[in-house]
Amino acid sequence: MTGTVEKAVAEIKQGRRHPVYLLTGDEFLAKDGAKAIIGALVPSEQQSLCVEVVSEDSDLASLPIRLTTLPLFGGSKVVVVYDSKAFLSRFNLESVVQKSQEAWQAGESERSVRLFLQVVAAGSGGDEGFLDRAARGEVPDPEWERVLSIQREPEAEAWLREVAQSAVADRMAIPEAAGAGLARAYEEAIQRGIPGNAALILTTEVVDERRSLFKKISANGFVIDCGIRSRRAWDTQMNPEAARTKIREMVSAAGKRIDDEAVAGILARTGTAMRGLVSEMEKLLLYVGARPAVQAEDVLEVLSHSREANIFDVTNAVSSRDAGKALLGLRSLLTQREPAPLILNVLAGEIRNLIIARSALDRWLDGKLDPGLPFETFRFRVLPRLKEPRDGDDGSAARLLDMNPFRAFNLLKGASRFSLDRLLEGLEAIHETDLTLKTSGHPEALLLEQLLLKLCTGT
Repeated sequence: MTGTVEKAVAEIKQGRRHPVYLLTGDEFLAKDGAKAIIGALVPSEQQSLCVEVVSEDSDLASLPIRLTTLPLFGGSKVVVVYDSKAFLSRFNLESVVQKSQEAWQAGESERSVRLFLQVVAAGSGGDEGFLDRAARGEVPDPEWERVLSIQREPEAEAWLREVAQSAVADRMAIPEAAGAGLARAYEEAIQRGIPGNAALILTTEVVDERRSLFKKISANGFVIDCGIRSRRAWDTQMNPEAARTKIREMVSAAGKRIDDEAVAGILARTGTAMRGLVSEMEKLLLYVGARPAVQAEDVLEVLSHSREANIFDVTNAVSSRDAGKALLGLRSLLTQREPAPLILNVLAGEIRNLIIARSALDRWLDGKLDPGLPFETFRFRVLPRLKEPRDGDDGSAARLLDMNPFRAFNLLKGASRFSLDRLLEGLEAIHETDLTLKTSGHPEALLLEQLLLKLCTGT
């Protein structure tokens, strides 16, 4: 069975419980959901005796005994395993790599390295030499493809080098290869039978749905998808509805109000993980203090110094063709020692999005959009036009409709300031800058500043 955390909790309260609960997706939401299910299964005052958290690395052999050993004073028994690696396989290594990259981009170094080591365990067979080669930036193409299963590009190389260096410096061990062996342990426990007053709760960030363990849990247990992104390859941001819901929940719990502009500002500055969003919201609410409302000015003040905010400020300035602001944002990134390949990758992503918006603008909106148009007018009058059928549909309108409406609004406004040829030239300029960085001794800062001037002014 599949469903939500709310549905699982409601069923438990109605007397219907499942032997296994599997929560997949965002680490923060999965653990939060697991705690909610534990709370429904076991009263808080009994949890110290009735709930056991098991380490998959060292305690899994005792799982059957733990599940069948009931609490001394009665009640339900719950065994919990967080961050299970039993659902990992070569078929979903790319997803784990992607999550490690996202954690790295969000500044969650420890989590990024942990996920990376899982990839190394599964992809390289635990080859310690791979870590050393990766830390030196000396991974040959065949090994890159075999172990990482992702395209080789500047941002990926920067990520690999940094997480590998961190793992080597901290002398972190590669875990035993995950997947089939761990899965068998869980399958055997399920096959033996879990007592009616016991439950096993598992959380994992990625799953290979073809594994027999996943199919068994789907058939006999309860599977909850805690993902906060769609499965579309071009989606690089958290699902805006998931983020918006969490923002309003936290603001409401603090007894405050928040306007749409402030929510949009937070969405623009958040990455792909709920943990990062919650951390930023906590800082924002502390800053607001006793005031009754969170305003857009607060968001700019508090979140403007985060890594995501500075990258956003650069891309936003490029979309606005504001060279001054773009250069200020770039200097802030360079002060934080952000790698040039990452900055180029983010700029390339923004230009590609502007190309999509330019195409939609030409096909659906007669090539123009009033830059002074209010967002609410855009949402109710312009956005529906992107749903109208058109000959020669290239999918650009559908891509925009899949985005946060405020993001689509800003992209269309930005695209209205460029011709398609100008945007294509900008993409080529980014590629040329990347080649120059790799093949010349010119200062990175100078090359990046020249690139921003070309993107913003055409010179």
